[in-house]
Amino acid sequence: MKHLLVAIACLLFAASLSAQANEYSAWPNFPQSSSFFPISVFLQPPNRTMGSGSPYATDAAAMVGTKINTLLYIDNGGGGGWPGSYGVDTNGQFALLVANGLHLIAMVDYTDNTSATSVASVQAIATAQNATQYLIGWGLGDEPESGNGCTSVVPNIPSYISTVKGYDSTHPIFWNMTDWVFGHGSCGGPPDPNIAALQAINVGSFDEYPLTSPWNGGSNIPVVSGQPQDSMWIEGSSVAQFIANGRSGQPIMAFVDTGTNELGYSTQGGDTCSTSTNLCTPDNHEYRATAEQVNAEVWMAIINGAMGIEYFCDDISLATGNTAYDFCLGNNVSGEGTVAAAIASNLTYVNTNLLNFAPQLNSPVLGRCTMDALTGVYTGYTTSCSNGILTMSTGTSTVPGSAIVKNYNGTLYLFADPDRNGSASFTFGLGSTYAGWTATVAYDSDAQYNSTYSTVGKSFTLNSSGQFSDTLGANGDNYQPKIYKITGTGSGAPPPPTNLQATVV
Repeated sequence: MKHLLVAIACLLFAASLSAQANEYSAWPNFPQSSSFFPISVFLQPPNRTMGSGSPYATDAAAMVGTKINTLLYIDNGGGGGWPGSYGVDTNGQFALLVANGLHLIAMVDYTDNTSATSVASVQAIATAQNATQYLIGWGLGDEPESGNGCTSVVPNIPSYISTVKGYDSTHPIFWNMTDWVFGHGSCGGPPDPNIAALQAINVGSFDEYPLTSPWNGGSNIPVVSGQPQDSMWIEGSSVAQFIANGRSGQPIMAFVDTGTNELGYSTQGGDTCSTSTNLCTPDNHEYRATAEQVNAEVWMAIINGAMGIEYFCDDISLATGNTAYDFCLGNNVSGEGTVAAAIASNLTYVNTNLLNFAPQLNSPVLGRCTMDALTGVYTGYTTSCSNGILTMSTGTSTVPGSAIVKNYNGTLYLFADPDRNGSASFTFGLGSTYAGWTATVAYDSDAQYNSTYSTVGKSFTLNSSGQFSDTLGANGDNYQPKIYKITGTGSGAPPPPTNLQATVV
């Protein structure tokens, strides 16, 4: 059965990886600096005042403090509605973003270029403030599959995208989808209209919260009494599938668990959640993701190819019943200020590291592979994978992994993590031309979450086959991400990047 699953995965995953150093280079109005990596938060009002005792005064200040650099849609009240009048920066929302050095992907009208929320209206606002560099994209909506969208919206997305490109083609167009590759909002087929819609959108995006989702049934995840559901792998698998279904070189962004319950998402479907155990029955998904899990999930998305991270901050407190739409930014209005502040602090740590490695993340891909068979089934994986110059194998048959290697000015950076709970010794290979090179641990999540076992600074010499091995996921640190800086001289100089075919073997 596994061989069949892997064969299916090879077909699904046969998508070209971009060799561009910047997947956003086609749009001159998107930040082109190698130090910029898009980290966005969804639908917030920049001028919202936070509750007394919160770590920040406003949402805009919180974005700056947590190292979020982009707002995905302004909420001017009631879930959108900005601007309220043509060419008018209603409530000074855009001006506040600009004053804080924050970027905006604006939600715009895809049927008319004269309305208050049209492309022309938002362009007029940015031009009037001499701040066009902070306006970096157009967003056309969220989860088009919802309701009757599979018949009334999704099939028409290519046409809508074409219309907006007619208004302006210098900014990338965004339209966040459900995780339809995992069956959440699939529009059927074949052919599945989701695929044509995804390929028409400039920057693909989806929302999936695998740790808190009550809808992971059908993926055969075992339920173990008293233990959280082993479901984080869904994030990486979905990113890989979106890349496989998208255009060659298409940037894909991904929503991830932030530590909130996503506006009560974890309690949907009649599930009962406990704040003391952090578990929801009957399937043992989690009430809120832990700080270590949030970090691991962010890196898992990136290791599988995501070129942008998106946060959904909203939360409904099970303890108080209060809603905090900016909970992950630290707002304590729900009555759980300590929890909110801790989530914001953790996001600051995560985002700081993302930006520290932004030049590497924006560098050419030399190889990317996953052992997940991309079928949405817990047991759908194998024990090795290869792509480009990269090979990867696991020493524990029940713990697969994923990795990506990038060339940053002649230095290689290898990002890797396990894809299931548990520990395994992984062997990474780059080819014999790299024999004698040195791999040094440049990042280990244990340095933050379990410092006793941090391996930062540890070095490995690549053997005659260009391989080295290291253990990930030990000491209960499931899905532990590590980054290796690989240096050397001589015949092992990195080859020029080419368009690579990602495969699972």
